[in-house]
Amino acid sequence: MRRDRPPLILNYHGVADVHPDRPRSGSFVRPVDLRRQIEKLRAWGHELVTFGELGERLESGEAANCVALTFDDGIADEGEGILSTLRETGATGTVFAVFGWLGKPWPWVPSARIMTAEELRELARAGIEIGAHTVTHPDLTTLSYAEARSELERSRVALEEILEAPVTVAAYPYGYATAETRRACRDAGFRFACRAQGWGSWDDPFDLPRIGVGNGSTLLSLRLKRNPRYRGLFELPPVRAAQRVRHEWLRLTR
Repeated sequence: MRRDRPPLILNYHGVADVHPDRPRSGSFVRPVDLRRQIEKLRAWGHELVTFGELGERLESGEAANCVALTFDDGIADEGEGILSTLRETGATGTVFAVFGWLGKPWPWVPSARIMTAEELRELARAGIEIGAHTVTHPDLTTLSYAEARSELERSRVALEEILEAPVTVAAYPYGYATAETRRACRDAGFRFACRAQGWGSWDDPFDLPRIGVGNGSTLLSLRLKRNPRYRGLFELPPVRAAQRVRHEWLRLTR
């Protein structure tokens, strides 16, 4: 008999074969590893859904065993990547795009590129959900309520114009969000939003937690991420402090 598991949201960035010695290699996952992770999640009895669908399942109390694969920034595929891997496996997911970066080099790794508007439309036609990741990728917690709402609302409206469809989900840059940030997100017209690094709460649709997956992640680490006790580690003050320092370093070295 299948044992029900709590829902899980996994946080990726790029999908590509990137050598571990390259800068920001940890932000990429190899296509072969993503396929293996999808296969294993299904073998464990999980249902792969979009982030928006997982939010709806949470509201109806039917989110057990659901897993959402999410990809931040909208890094373009070079050969095998998000689109081809999800198509090949018959899986779905959610790409959170930074509108102001479309078609430009990824700030952290200029050799990587952000998707164009047409590439986002191709993802949407393939059944992959497109969500908003702001216009300029700021730390929203450093902005006023009005500024944070503007970043989120403008990104939603711009993406909806590209897709000619509603955009109802968002991800906070760096995973940072306060109560004021979450209020701005709600008022910007979204239904669900997520954090990063295990931060957040399943009780708030604008504070949903995600667990990161990077280059070299093993199936054993994936098994651990399924355990609710694993996410509990992120609530420990030393762990939260260390993560904040790491995220600040990543933000400042952009």
